[in-house]
Amino acid sequence: MKSDKIKRKPGRPKASESPQTMALLLRTASFLFMEHGYEKVSLETVAQACGVTKASVYYYFANKSVIFTEALLFVLKMAHDQTAAVIEGPGTLKERLQEVARRHMRNQHVDFETMMREASADLSEEQIRSVREREADIHRLLERLFAKAMDDGEMNRSDPLLLSHAFVAMMTVRNRTEIVNDLRTSGQAAEEIVQLLWTGIAPV
Repeated sequence: MKSDKIKRKPGRPKASESPQTMALLLRTASFLFMEHGYEKVSLETVAQACGVTKASVYYYFANKSVIFTEALLFVLKMAHDQTAAVIEGPGTLKERLQEVARRHMRNQHVDFETMMREASADLSEEQIRSVREREADIHRLLERLFAKAMDDGEMNRSDPLLLSHAFVAMMTVRNRTEIVNDLRTSGQAAEEIVQLLWTGIAPV
C-alpha cells in the first residue's frame, strides 16, 4: 500500500518556520559578512549565530557564494531604499546629503572593495555582475539627485555621476579610527564631508 506521507527534501526545516528562518539567515549573514568580511564567515558561522543546524542553511543557500551574494544584494537594496527615502524627503539639499552621510557612516563595516576581492575567486561572473548592478543603483540614484540640483541652480555644473562616486567614496573614512574616534563622531565626520563637498577646497 502506498504511503500517504509526503517525503520532505533532506535537511528541510519544518514548513511553519521556513519563511522566518530564511529571513533570519539572510539578515544574520548580512551582518556577519559586513562586520567580518568574506573569508572569516562560513555557513557554519551563520548557522551558529542563528541557532539552527547547518543543514537548514544549506537548504536555503547551496553554498557560501550564494548566501554571500544574496546577503550583499539585501544590504545594498536596503541602503538604496533608505537613501531614496532621505533624498526624496523634506529639507534642503545640503540637509538631505548630511542625513544620507550620517546614516551611511553610522554603520561601521569592512571595506566593500576588500570584501569583494576576497570573494571574487568563489563568485561567478553573474553573481559579481548582480552585486555590481545593485551597487550602481545607489550611484544612479545620487546621480539623478545631483543632476536635478544642477538643473535647479542649487549646485555648480559638473559630472553628476563622478560626484556621486566621490561622495560615496568619501564616506568610507568611517572605518578609519584616526578620522572617527572619541574626538570626532561619525555624525560630525559626516557633516564635515558634506561641507567639504559643498564648498570645495579653494579659499573663499
